[in-house]
Amino acid sequence: MNKLIYTIISTLISTFVIAQCGTDEYNYRLVKDKLSERLTYVDYLEQTYSLNGVKFDESLDIKSKKASRVIPVVFHVIHAYGDENISKAQIEDQMRVINEDFQRKNSDASNTRDFFKSRAANFDIEFKLARIAPDGSYTEGITRTYDPINMIEDYEDQDNEAKSVALAWDRNRYLNIWVVKEIKSSGTGTILGYAQFPGQRASTDGIVMIHDRVGTIGTASSSSSGKGRTLTHEIGHWLGLYHPFQGGCFGGGDRVDDTPPVLEASYGCTSGQNPNTCNSDFPDEIDMVENYMDYANGSCMNAFTNGQLARVNGFLASTNYRARNIAASNITATGVNTNPVSIPKADFWYDNPDKKVICAGQIMKYKDFSYNGDITQRTWKFEGGTPATSTAVNPEIVYNTPGVYKVELDVANSAGGTTASRILFVTVLPNVAESKAPFGQDFESSTSVSGWQFEKDLSGNGWSKSSSIGYSGSNSIQAYVDENTPQSLRMKAISEAVDVSEYEVPLNLHFKYAYARRISSASEILLVLGSVDCGQSWATLKAYNSANLVTGPVSPNWVPQSKSDWGRASISLSKYKDATNLFLRFDVISQQGNSVFIDDINIGEFALSTPHLDYEIPWKIFPNPAKNNFIVETKSKVISGNLYIVDLTGRILFEKKINSDQITINSSGIPNGLYILSVVNDNKVWSSKLIINK
Repeated sequence: MNKLIYTIISTLISTFVIAQCGTDEYNYRLVKDKLSERLTYVDYLEQTYSLNGVKFDESLDIKSKKASRVIPVVFHVIHAYGDENISKAQIEDQMRVINEDFQRKNSDASNTRDFFKSRAANFDIEFKLARIAPDGSYTEGITRTYDPINMIEDYEDQDNEAKSVALAWDRNRYLNIWVVKEIKSSGTGTILGYAQFPGQRASTDGIVMIHDRVGTIGTASSSSSGKGRTLTHEIGHWLGLYHPFQGGCFGGGDRVDDTPPVLEASYGCTSGQNPNTCNSDFPDEIDMVENYMDYANGSCMNAFTNGQLARVNGFLASTNYRARNIAASNITATGVNTNPVSIPKADFWYDNPDKKVICAGQIMKYKDFSYNGDITQRTWKFEGGTPATSTAVNPEIVYNTPGVYKVELDVANSAGGTTASRILFVTVLPNVAESKAPFGQDFESSTSVSGWQFEKDLSGNGWSKSSSIGYSGSNSIQAYVDENTPQSLRMKAISEAVDVSEYEVPLNLHFKYAYARRISSASEILLVLGSVDCGQSWATLKAYNSANLVTGPVSPNWVPQSKSDWGRASISLSKYKDATNLFLRFDVISQQGNSVFIDDINIGEFALSTPHLDYEIPWKIFPNPAKNNFIVETKSKVISGNLYIVDLTGRILFEKKINSDQITINSSGIPNGLYILSVVNDNKVWSSKLIINK
């Protein structure tokens, strides 16, 4: 018996690790606190069903049933206006697939092997999109929710689910299906979807699936998308069916007699090989890999069995579970057999979700994402734009004056209309930047990144200001990367604009960087790019990788500890010498390693803060901190060149030709603060921090 329990648990654990369906793990988590030491979650559910009088009668005369059972459906699409915001047509295509599969009208039904054809079942279930919402309003059976956080579903955290932002409609009336961009899992497998078995909590009852497995068109049009069978499989769970490999070759399996036990999930398309992974069944039968509840490729799935139908009929006959979904009163209440005109819901976004900032005189493109009904009237309003109004579906608007502007969209039909309004939606920058070269940023002030654009994904990977790590102080910017960061994820940090057109000395970009590999065989990549057209186009200036990026030893989660852990970079910006609006971009491409840190960025002739020695004998500053006067001196015989005092934004506050080995400087007109004093001679630089504290 202990060996049997161990086998069942081991099979379940292996399923969790490699599963493309997350149903087992999700439902285990729902009831794990109710399980005794020797009780599996399936055993627990079966006991619950027995106590509630569910009857699974496989002797049922299937042909004697009358009209089709209808189940109303609602799709909740969680999105950030990307590809995951799938079209109505893609959802309707998915509805076609499930109706064909559950009524055995699928075009590949003939592919069911002869051995199983006699037990292949027509479930006689029809799924229809709801036309009346719980509040009595007309609907097309689709809701759309903008939520960049919860479109990444973390089904291991019940407080961080898509279901928490798009609330379930009454589970006794509707089959709720949530569509997300990704389902986050700690295992090594990709989770395509998961369902909740009958009888668990009402607020989470339904199915979650990723957008590129919905139907066979749109984002699911690739050959690897599974022919829309992911939802067929998950609805099977929602109706009470387990996997045929549940428990492997032993135990109760899927609790259906006419589905042969399978040792483990079937992947690919092995029906032509007639595999038989279990010989413990009597009579000994080949594996039914074409069963919708296994894991074969969608193109190889084609059948349910009569035994599975009998089990589903038990839940559809029980008012404790799914009977109310198919009740005649519910068909009327959800309006699935009607075709009312529903009021459209106005919605819009940028045509390019990554482009939210433009320069004066440029074009911003918009997309109408309105839904829930046909649109016969459409009016856009563009504050600060030309034209100021439009009736186009996807308008293109010119903004000639710098500012931050509002956009509105009104949509309507014969049933009524709605308005979507977004303030502070468009940022238009001047063609001549306010900041001038020389320009520097050491990220020490509270507003140091206010003009930057940081890209960060929903799992925390990407750029942000670090308040505990820096080169010249305690701050820097960090591209966060760890072993869980997606491979090849590209993260962008875009600087504020700088006018370099009046800078008459050699123009360079200087910055400090720090990075160490997580493992010796892989390195992150840092790219530096420039743009003079507000990000319309970018040119790569330099790439840093491996030896020219690494500044520390191989170590997981490495961060710099001292100045010796930082490297110095210098890139010529001479190609941009006439630019009035220069943007710089720092991209990090993940190799699932460690974070990359950037500090002390300077656009000008020399670095912002380089307390390093290029002369054999350095200059000295005293007193430091200084009050109204201080002295700069050297014992070097080289007394030519220039001396500069630069503030932390890169502005030159003081400049003097060097004509002596000791120079007295009047600092009474310089405010208290931290500055950089640099001596420049023959392309050599000596720099040091200078503190004014009167």
